[in-house]
Amino acid sequence: PAKFDLAADQSPVKSQGSRGVCSIFSTVALMEHLYVKEGTLPNPDFSEQFLQWSVKIEVGSFTDSGGSNAQSNLRAISQYGIVAEQDWPYESFPWGTSQDPGCTGETQPTLCYTNGSPPESALAATRWKLPAGRYVNSRTRSIKAFLTENKTAVIAGMTFFYQSWNHRASALPVNSEYWSEGYVLYPNATDKTKSAEKSAGHSILIVGWDDDLEVQQVDGEGKKVVDAQGNPVMEKGFWLFKNSWGTSGFGIRNAFGKGYGWLSMRYVEEYASVYGSGVPTLALREICDDGLDNNYDDLVDCDDPSCSEDPACRPSGLTFTNSTTTPIPDNLPAGITSTIIVPQAGTIESLSVSLDITHPYIGDLTVTLVGPDGTRVALHNREGASADDIRKTYLPAGFVGKASAGTWTLEVADHGASDVGTLNSWSLSFTLGDALEICDDQIDNDGNGQTDCADAACSEHAACQGAQTLTGSNDTPVAIPDDDPTGVTSNITLTGAGNVSSLSVSVDITHTFRADLIVKLRHPGGSEVTLFNQEMDGETNLVRTFTPSELNGLAAAGTWSLVVIDGASRDVGTLNSWSLTVQAVP
Repeated sequence: PAKFDLAADQSPVKSQGSRGVCSIFSTVALMEHLYVKEGTLPNPDFSEQFLQWSVKIEVGSFTDSGGSNAQSNLRAISQYGIVAEQDWPYESFPWGTSQDPGCTGETQPTLCYTNGSPPESALAATRWKLPAGRYVNSRTRSIKAFLTENKTAVIAGMTFFYQSWNHRASALPVNSEYWSEGYVLYPNATDKTKSAEKSAGHSILIVGWDDDLEVQQVDGEGKKVVDAQGNPVMEKGFWLFKNSWGTSGFGIRNAFGKGYGWLSMRYVEEYASVYGSGVPTLALREICDDGLDNNYDDLVDCDDPSCSEDPACRPSGLTFTNSTTTPIPDNLPAGITSTIIVPQAGTIESLSVSLDITHPYIGDLTVTLVGPDGTRVALHNREGASADDIRKTYLPAGFVGKASAGTWTLEVADHGASDVGTLNSWSLSFTLGDALEICDDQIDNDGNGQTDCADAACSEHAACQGAQTLTGSNDTPVAIPDDDPTGVTSNITLTGAGNVSSLSVSVDITHTFRADLIVKLRHPGGSEVTLFNQEMDGETNLVRTFTPSELNGLAAAGTWSLVVIDGASRDVGTLNSWSLTVQAVP
């Protein structure tokens, strides 16, 4: 067709500010456009700041300059992925000596061009990718074929001609009308010569074309060109493009929106390199306790069917723990064993295993769970390479349908030299299909998260007559001090009579890297139970309900405390609210 555009499938125009990162912005513009086409993310917005860092540090390209190109940018995105804008927001000014003394002169450290390194939370955040980039011939018909066949835009990086772009740094006169319309003509001979004296490049996103658009040519003196008869000399055929110079100057009168422009097809054919990619295929996973709709299906956390078997959505009171600290011998395949005796008989419907192991190189470790009948299931088999520690909950399906009662054994072995560690604790939590709730033993016998009188099965039992439910909440937000072993404490006072038969505590914590967190519940008498202990899952936030049984039997009334500790530096958060529900029996 004579006219074609993909303008409806673009993200908003952005500004690169005073940094020379136009290639980064055009590549991210392409990525956002492709995610708009895919349709899952409602408003895709990715981090230019992170891509600049990834190209130079992870890909290893353009380490001694602020620039890059589409080929390296797309390699970074397809191979490593980049994070959302909110995870590392763009800084529109380059670093100077106030940020680092080395950020001056012709030769600067790479960190000056990346504005430092990503925060830990950004490195742990979800990385979004694209299919591998591909070269597109810069001939007009080749670009048109790519746009129409794929219905996707392309990046064009090119030699920069100052007068053609009507740029304020031009040594030649420029045209303010053309600037506001976004017209970029083929460079005249004078512009080519003058621009070569301070050579530069620019990169944009081509999103359409108009074969019929005509714009009068301009000479080296900035005058519109006419022929011998006084007729205007026109240039015909322009690409519609999205620029990265914001929306307050360039292209403010463009019909497709502020910040868009029209670029000479001849210019692109002679002076540009063009690259494209493809629409991504997403397989998003719902994180079941962060308060976010991670897979964008309008269902959050435990309301999402994919979370039905997640430990966070299946609170269990039938939990057995071994907290005996045991050193793990270095480079000894025989390893160590630790046991838990489970007295509760029943058929296992589900089982979760929580580990707390300190080790500086978990790629050395194997961890195996052995059931009472000899069934063996590997929980961890030398994954994770040089990562620290294992604080994680597993859902081994190999024990479903088997008997719960008996001696369970955890085997932990270190298969590499130099690094040593410790098994701090481990626990088993069961849901049983055929166990009956005993209504006065302070045990969740069937593992459904409800103990004694809190279980509907006990509503008529004599021990539950006179039982009452005590509830309280604290909605005052409290900042969690960073890297502080004392942490922050928030209180709830319960009034009423009786002893704890069961309890549940719900927490809502915003944090950029929740693996830093330790969360404890403190009874009015001073006894404590740890609810969350720096689980290394790399996620943000903590929105979860816990049902600990360690405080059962103690007095229900009094001032209860939630203690939240951030045990590592750099990432911060807030305890937004928490609530406590206690089932009390006489």
